[in-house]
Amino acid sequence: MIRIWWCALGLFVMAVAGSSVLAQTLAPENTGQNLGIVRTVTGKLTYRTISDQRHRGGEEFRLLVYPDGTRQLFVSKDFKAFNAQHTIVARVDARFRPLETYASYRTGNGFGGSIYVTVAGSELRTVAFGPQGRIDDKRTVSDNIVVVHHGEVANGWYVWMDDGSAAVQRSNALILNAAPPSGGQVSAVYAETRFTRLGPEQVTTPAGAFETTHYRLAGPEPLDLWIATEDRLVVRQVDLRHDREYVLTEMNVIRN
Repeated sequence: MIRIWWCALGLFVMAVAGSSVLAQTLAPENTGQNLGIVRTVTGKLTYRTISDQRHRGGEEFRLLVYPDGTRQLFVSKDFKAFNAQHTIVARVDARFRPLETYASYRTGNGFGGSIYVTVAGSELRTVAFGPQGRIDDKRTVSDNIVVVHHGEVANGWYVWMDDGSAAVQRSNALILNAAPPSGGQVSAVYAETRFTRLGPEQVTTPAGAFETTHYRLAGPEPLDLWIATEDRLVVRQVDLRHDREYVLTEMNVIRN
């Protein structure tokens, strides 16, 4: 009995001593703003037809900006005109060059799959999952790479390498297939993209008035983009081929 009592006492003393050491080594709890986040931006983008202003869908987003300049974007996109829903998480470096992207797509045909993309220096890797199983790919890419994930609010990131000139500029894009056919799954296509900087314009939306830079993306689906704020967000986008307009309707910025 005495031996058991002494063992119990010893364990108690060790526990108290350990707790004391732990208390001395733990940093004091932060009671203010999260110092790991510089800025939080939340908002909504609405999709509508240009011809008759029919509502076609929208997306809600949350952007976190970190002290090292990297950014992480969360997008939930409801494209009700096609019974489609996209979930996107994208992270870029301080220049807006992509670091990683996760995207999951549902269409009227059901689950189209998901894809995870990483960019480390000149190496780009993709891992896609879907009805056909897992598909892996790895390749070497140039510095001016972009990942087209179809989160419209971040389309300004596709021209991150803009040199400020009025000449046609080029980049290389990994374009994710957001609407795979029935029985198919998400895939990725590499293509060269071209864009022109048209200059500064003031744009007023339901979210407010913005000093923007107007860009035009060339290609089979040309787009006009009006990009604003230090986070290069789309405040307006016009897709004449599909009679579609995207407008920023809400935005809230919290600076820590």
